[in-house]
Amino acid sequence: MRPAVVYGLLHAGLAIVRSLGRDDVPVEGIALHRYEFGLRSRYLRRRTLAPDDDAVLEALRHAAAGGERPVLFLERDENVDTVLRRWDEAREIADVPLPDDPEAVRRLRRKDLLPEVAAEAGVPSPYTYRAESAEAILDASLNPPLLVKPLEGQEFAAALGEKAVPAATVEEAVTAWKRAKERGFETVLQELVPDSHEQVYSLFTYIGRAGSPLASVVGRKIRQGPLRFGTSAVFASGHDQEVHDLGQRLLAAVDYRGLAHVEFVRDPRDGLLKVIEVNTRPPVWAGIATGPQLRIANIAYDDLCGSPAADARTMTEQLTWIYLAKDVWVSAQMARRRELPAREFLRHYLNRKKVRATFAADDPAPAVASLGYLRSRV
Repeated sequence: MRPAVVYGLLHAGLAIVRSLGRDDVPVEGIALHRYEFGLRSRYLRRRTLAPDDDAVLEALRHAAAGGERPVLFLERDENVDTVLRRWDEAREIADVPLPDDPEAVRRLRRKDLLPEVAAEAGVPSPYTYRAESAEAILDASLNPPLLVKPLEGQEFAAALGEKAVPAATVEEAVTAWKRAKERGFETVLQELVPDSHEQVYSLFTYIGRAGSPLASVVGRKIRQGPLRFGTSAVFASGHDQEVHDLGQRLLAAVDYRGLAHVEFVRDPRDGLLKVIEVNTRPPVWAGIATGPQLRIANIAYDDLCGSPAADARTMTEQLTWIYLAKDVWVSAQMARRRELPAREFLRHYLNRKKVRATFAADDPAPAVASLGYLRSRV
């Protein structure tokens, strides 16, 4: 069998490793940091700590040394960035679940370009303004409240402690813009949809080499951290045809291939779903989609290995993905604000159809190692 290489070994990367490994696919792992707890998975036949692009490419060459071309899965934006920087070299060695044209990836990832793609596809999006200078922001006649968001990538959240910075006034937006600029981040200012944190929906899909979606799942954020504008602590799948169709229409507008995560909010003012973000990689809650109900990683692997296309699968099971350590922290904050009754907190834990973020009975070591990751985040 052709080897699979998973670059990025946190929650989503670990879920992909386990899904492929349980299917007896030979899996190798590459991590940027020692705290990536997926390094401890029993399903990895080889582990590489690669601090730079050259080391990543060397690990890929090693995986290909047996004569079989590897399939490369990318977990986070920083992992996708490596391939974008070394596009020709990486794709010469491995097959990657990304489109042939890197410009399609950039147009979806960049928050200043995404509204243009959405408009071409006929998909609504919140008003978004590229922030070039403090003076331009003040002169742009923006209508707060606003969100100050990074142009692309996940480093903004790590550096500033927030995935997006809310601003109740234009002056607050300027302050947030300056703070981000001082840290080296380019940003956009985006219209803040009222109560958007309670109506965040996602499509996670794999679009095959022939251009048709082969595996898809839709769901909604239940709780997130940081509060209101963070990544999922609890996520629940539940099919919504409108979310599915809008997401696929958006991806088709750039002739996308590969794994993609499209995020929407429903605007209570007009009832419309509006796209706010596209990730050309799996979401943190990918464990819902890699399980036996969908097996999205295995479907992608088979397709990239040249196997005949499988029948399209859309997951309808209602599962709940829970990142316990994060949810305890988030829920405690919500409880102090009187935003989370005890019954609502327990509801998803009492549900038998749960997917745990890190623990697996057949692969317990990563869950123990994840404690070190938590310490590094704190």
